[in-house]
Amino acid sequence: MIKTKLHTALLYPLILIFSSFLKGKKSDYKNFFKDTKKEFGKDDILQIETKENEFYEKIKLFFDKKSPLYDKVSILFDIDINTIPEEKKYFTFDFLRVLKIFYTISMLSARVPNNNINVGFRLKKQTLNDTQINTLLRYALLTFASKKVDTLYFDTQTLKDEKSLLAYETMISYMNDATIINFSNEKNLYVITCKKSKKTFDIVWSSSRDIELTEFNKVYDKYGILLTKDIKITQSPIYAFHK
Repeated sequence: MIKTKLHTALLYPLILIFSSFLKGKKSDYKNFFKDTKKEFGKDDILQIETKENEFYEKIKLFFDKKSPLYDKVSILFDIDINTIPEEKKYFTFDFLRVLKIFYTISMLSARVPNNNINVGFRLKKQTLNDTQINTLLRYALLTFASKKVDTLYFDTQTLKDEKSLLAYETMISYMNDATIINFSNEKNLYVITCKKSKKTFDIVWSSSRDIELTEFNKVYDKYGILLTKDIKITQSPIYAFHK
C-alpha cells in the first residue's frame, strides 16, 4: 500500500505536466453519442467510477502491475448537475482539465493502449430545470471538444422531462458527424467551431456573464428554435451559423 501511494505521488507531477500539452487524436465523430453503454465484445476494460472533479486516487489503477492488460478505458462520471463543468476545484481542476489528466494517465500507462478513452455520465436527478439542462449540455460539449474521448455514453431514458431530452437530442443532431475546426475558451467565453455538410457553425456559451453576439447568419437556441432578436451569449449554449 505504501509503495503504491509513493508511486502515485511520484507520477503526479509528470501527469500534470504532460496533461498541459498532450493533444487529443479524436477526429471521427460519427456515432460519438451513445444512449447506453454496450459491451465491447471480449475486450478487457478498465472500468472506473468517479466524481467529475476527482482523479488522484484513480492513478494507481493504471499502473497496478498485478492488473491485466486492458483493451480500453471506460470512465463513468457521477455528475453533480448543480455544479458547472467550468468551475475550478482547488483553483486548477475544472472538468476539461480532469478529462485531459485521465487521457494523459492512459497514455502513460503500460496497462492500457495509447488510445482515446470512453466516458459515461450518471445523474442522480432525473427532472432538470433550465439551469441544470445548460449544465448537462456543457458537460457533453466539453467532452466532445476535448478531442480525447472516443465515445460518450449517457442513458437519455433517465431524463424524465421533455425539455431536457429535447435539448440533449438537439445537441446530438448538430454534433454527430461534425468535424471540429477549433475550440477556444477565454474570459468565460467558450466556442466550438464545427463543420458539417459544408456548413460552418459555432456552439457558443458563457460560463458567467452575458455577451453580445454579432456577425452571424442564423442562430438557434438549445432546443433548435431560430432566434431573431436580442441575441446574446449566455450560459445556455446556442448554435450560430457563419455567413
